[in-house]
Amino acid sequence: MTTNNSPIERLFLAITPRLVAVNGPLCGQTFYLDEHVFSIGRLGSNDICLEDPFVSRHHCVIRIEGDDHTIEDLHSANGTYLNGKRVSGGSLEEGSLIQIGTSRFLFKLKNPEESITLGQNLVVAENGSSPLDELRAA
Repeated sequence: MTTNNSPIERLFLAITPRLVAVNGPLCGQTFYLDEHVFSIGRLGSNDICLEDPFVSRHHCVIRIEGDDHTIEDLHSANGTYLNGKRVSGGSLEEGSLIQIGTSRFLFKLKNPEESITLGQNLVVAENGSSPLDELRAA
């Protein structure tokens, strides 16, 4: 990902739910959940592919419906863990910890500081000018 994202792109990324890999082979990577259904498993056709013998081919899915964020285990052999407990499904909240095989992910809803700052910068000023005017002129 480049660091020269436009203000609109940065705002989108700041408010998009995401998984941050905190353990495992993908440690340090961030995965933006910009679809209604996001699949995780060992097969390359998944949105997140975990090459791990403890991960099923189709291990689990994350569903986003409005403000509801849920995880559902797809009858995996070794289970999906939410905040340390094996679950068949559950609600995700800011800071939820998901473990799949040897990988752990932190669920993040948004970066409130960045979205507030960007949102304020994108509002049209009372005098009629806006940082968006520079984008429109380009």
